[in-house]
Amino acid sequence: MPDKGRIMSQTYYERQSKLIELYKEAFRRKETCENDTVMALRTIGFSELMAANRVREWAVLSDTYEQETDKAKKRRHRQQASLEKYVFTIMLDKKYFNEENKKYMNEHKLLKAKYKKKELLKDDCVRQLIQSGYSKEFAGYIVDKWETER
Repeated sequence: MPDKGRIMSQTYYERQSKLIELYKEAFRRKETCENDTVMALRTIGFSELMAANRVREWAVLSDTYEQETDKAKKRRHRQQASLEKYVFTIMLDKKYFNEENKKYMNEHKLLKAKYKKKELLKDDCVRQLIQSGYSKEFAGYIVDKWETER
């Protein structure tokens, strides 16, 4: 990933690299389509062109993965969800959750709790996140992650 003037900690870099490897494995196992993989890479900081190039490179690699058990698959998905949570928390911490915008964090938590209790529909949550300052794609991605956590 090109340097955009940001300094990454070693832990953040290692976890982001592991998350990229998990995205690569999911794509090569045909668990996600090309568009979903590009969107996932874009949400962790890749540009549209870089994400598309990376996915095209992965598509031409040979598929040499062995069959995996349901237990291993669930572990891999839990690890991916954990790494995504870490990366997004670090990204959003710098962008949205500073002292000036503490109200967004509380609204985010309340909205997540209401969605998990099925008090709000997905479209309502996305709309409220967009009003809070998130982009449409990222808001949809956040709500999708909440849905998998249910």
